[in-house]
Amino acid sequence: MNRPHPTPPRGFTLIELMVASTLSMLVLAAAIGVSVHLQRRGLMEERIMETQNTGRAARDLLAFSVQRAGAGIGSLSLTGGQLPAGTADVFYAVSVRTRAEFPGDPSFVPPLDGNLLSDALDVWETDPGRMVLLTGCGSGGGGPAWADTRLCISELLRPPPAFLDNAVIAVVRPGSNTSRGWACIGQVTSRVAEGVEWTPGIPGRPSPGDGNCHPNAAVAGGVWNATETNPIYLLPVSSRSFRVNWPEGRPTLEMDVDGPSGPAAYGPVSQDIEQLQIRLGVVDPGAPMNGAVRFFPDPGMNRPALETCTQGTCAAHVTWTWDPGVPVPPDRGPGSAGDELMRRVRLVELSITARSQRVELLGDEAGGGIDDWGNPQDGFKRRHTVVRLAPRNFAFVGVEGE
Repeated sequence: MNRPHPTPPRGFTLIELMVASTLSMLVLAAAIGVSVHLQRRGLMEERIMETQNTGRAARDLLAFSVQRAGAGIGSLSLTGGQLPAGTADVFYAVSVRTRAEFPGDPSFVPPLDGNLLSDALDVWETDPGRMVLLTGCGSGGGGPAWADTRLCISELLRPPPAFLDNAVIAVVRPGSNTSRGWACIGQVTSRVAEGVEWTPGIPGRPSPGDGNCHPNAAVAGGVWNATETNPIYLLPVSSRSFRVNWPEGRPTLEMDVDGPSGPAAYGPVSQDIEQLQIRLGVVDPGAPMNGAVRFFPDPGMNRPALETCTQGTCAAHVTWTWDPGVPVPPDRGPGSAGDELMRRVRLVELSITARSQRVELLGDEAGGGIDDWGNPQDGFKRRHTVVRLAPRNFAFVGVEGE
């Protein structure tokens, strides 16, 4: 009896294998695509968070310095020496250099895009905890507290404290309701029984050639006469400077730990701070407490940066009664419109742009366009921070009528 031959097992055809392989590859490609997208998304969010942290750290560093600015000197001008032209080298507790380029400094590299050039900031303060009261150098403590190169210290504080050795100091005459205050920078050269010997001017710079910070100003009846109603004192002074540099094409926030008052150079404190812009807010002393603040610079209101003020460009912005006197130096020092406005600064606005380290180009970012926030579409992500700060020392020292 013949049995039917069993049907052999049937396998996949070549077409079925090709279809299955294709479907598997499509599923695998989709999975890989989703995985890559999620990975890039996570990396982008991580770098955006790093950018936010970078901007926040820069803001906190600058805010701490600005809020301490003017300790012991308020908004007084500081005379630090004389410029090559022979005019006084004047500083303020918050000094701004708009779109600073640092000519002659080989360590400074400007950005390739000139629109990204940043402002530079100098901040000055003193140590009120080490304030030393001065007395007249004449018989019985009368007359000027400054005689030639000597500052005479009150008998109660003699011998002079050791922290004054080679210290950079500010000699301060506070302002009052009827007179303007003065502050002169210099360096102690030695301690003597009556006080200290000092050289006016920032170390390494020429001494002031004239004005109330020149030794010839220390005369009987002058601004440096020390009395109970007109105290004169000295304080150790310090400064810090900030700028945005572009070494190797990467933006870096840098700080000079002793600013214009010392020999230290700038050093990096934060990478990827792309731009720093600063405006100073002036308050009319006759306005109510909630009076409007006028910010400089403000091109829309024809307000220049205060450090560029001349009598012609800034006198119209002084809306209160003032005596212009004779500016020293012309257009900048005491008696100038710029000086009058600087002494009324009560707010500092910092605008900080931080960018990510992301360098991938996605979509139309490769086209070099501008996004809705005005940022270039170049593969970097940016975060902008604007903060307005009130230097807490400005309203207390050196401004008359307040």
